[in-house]
Parts: sequence; C-alpha cells; structure tokens
Amino acid sequence: MSCIVFNCKKTCSDQETSLCDTHYTILKENPSTFPSTHKIKSDSSFSLTSLLSPSSSTRYTHLISLRKGTAEYNKIETKFLKDWVKKNAQGLRVEAIYNIIFPLEIIRQYNDYKSQVESQIKNKALGLPEANEKLLWHGTDQLCCIFYDKPTIVSSPCATNNCPGCGILMNSFSMEKVGINHQGRTFQRLGQGLYFTPHSSKAHFYGHLGAKSLPNESGRYCRIMFLSKVIIGKPWEPEIVAQNASGPPAGYNSTWGRVGYCPHGGAMLNYEEYAVYRQDACLPVNYVAYSYTSSSE
Repeated sequence: MSCIVFNCKKTCSDQETSLCDTHYTILKENPSTFPSTHKIKSDSSFSLTSLLSPSSSTRYTHLISLRKGTAEYNKIETKFLKDWVKKNAQGLRVEAIYNIIFPLEIIRQYNDYKSQVESQIKNKALGLPEANEKLLWHGTDQLCCIFYDKPTIVSSPCATNNCPGCGILMNSFSMEKVGINHQGRTFQRLGQGLYFTPHSSKAHFYGHLGAKSLPNESGRYCRIMFLSKVIIGKPWEPEIVAQNASGPPAGYNSTWGRVGYCPHGGAMLNYEEYAVYRQDACLPVNYVAYSYTSSSE
C-alpha cells in the first residue's frame, strides 16, 4: 500500500496513519507543514502529551482527500451506500471522502485503551476480534461549511467548539459534549454516552440541521458523517431504556441497543446503535460528505 499523501509513491510504513516514513516524520515533528488537503488547528485547552515534539507548540488535525475511483475511496463509498438500509433519502451520492489524521497523542490514547480492553477480555473465544473493534457511523451537524471535492468552493471552517463537526475534527469526540445538541433533544436511550450505529441511514438523521444546498447544483443538499473506529469490547445488552446510565454495569465496556428492545413511548428500536462512555473508546477515521435530492425523516 502506498502512502496516502497525494503523489507520494513511497510505501506506507505506519498502518495507523497510512503514511510513509518521510511524511510520518513531518507529521510528528513539524505538523504545520504536513501536506494535507485541509488542516484544522486543534483546541489549545486539550491536554498535550510527550508524543508531541518539543518544537511543536500547535496541534493540527489533517484531512487528506481520497481520490475518486481509488480502491480506498470505492471501499468507503460502497460501505456508506450498503449501510443505508432505511429508505429515508433519495438520490444519494457521495461527494467527497477524507482520511482524518489526528494529533498523535489522540491516536495513542485510543490504541492504549484498545490494548487495555484486549487484556481484559478474550473475544477470540467468542468468535470476535480482540477488543471487538467496529467501524461505525456517527452523524452530526457541520454548521459552518462542508468540505467538498472542489477546493474552490470550500470556505474556511470556523474551527470552534460551537460547531459540532469542527469540534470533532479539532479534538475527536468529547464526553463534555454528551447531551449537548442543536436539535433540542434530551432523551438518550442508552444513557449519557457517545453514540454510533452500523447504519449510515440512521446516522443521517442527526445531521439535518447542518444540511446545506450543494454549490453549483440546484436541488441537491449536502451533509456529513464520520466513519469511526469504536472499541465495543464486551457490550451490555439492556432490554429497557437506560437513559440515566453513565456507563454499563461492571464487567462491560459499552452498551448495545438491539433491534426490538429498549422501548420508548411504545416504540422499540428499529435500527441498532451502540454507546461508549469514554472518549478514547472511539476514533473518527473518515469524513464523508454526501448529497441527496430529498429526505423524509
């Protein structure tokens, strides 16, 4: 596999970032010069660790555009469309896909927690990979702008925590944002956690306040969602709503909302979802911008 930086033909040497040795060194030692498609300055209030170079006083999250037609782009696009199981939008089309490279200490924190869960449970005996890591969708609003595949029509992101999309891009997911949304919803079926779903169609609902008209093409609207790695570990499987839960019972690492359980107002869950209760249990890996002609939600 080649390095994901545009026009770099060197072999990928770091599987976590998909970078060659040269670009990984730039990312670690001088992130402001890393050749990404977009870079967003991370929140300076977020704690730093020794993984940052002493000369690096500013952290960046880097977005690297995947070229349409490449194997990696096609794989994610196919997953997005296959995971759209509810017919709640018409004319679906992926507009752009970006790899997300967070500051290295955020990646390290995720991997440290993954190793911790792997040492606690033996999922291989259950036919599951260790740590039970899954690729799941998370929908949200990007209030300022959306990154499309045409750089000339992209305005600068606001890079503030008031914008959910930018907040995630700046620092990954944050438990401080649990229960805070721009849609006025307070009900959380699985408690006070970070939510993910195997279904892109379910994640679609949570980004409707960030929908924008697609530039240069009337009649199409655009939203975003994140494809994220999530450490499920040993999931708790409640049969009733656990709205006040701040985590699963002892011995569990996450909560699994199964289809047909956890009724609310007489309505059972129609599409499964998961909740985790610590921010190092999840790591966004792709930013997907997509458009549609109509939505019924």
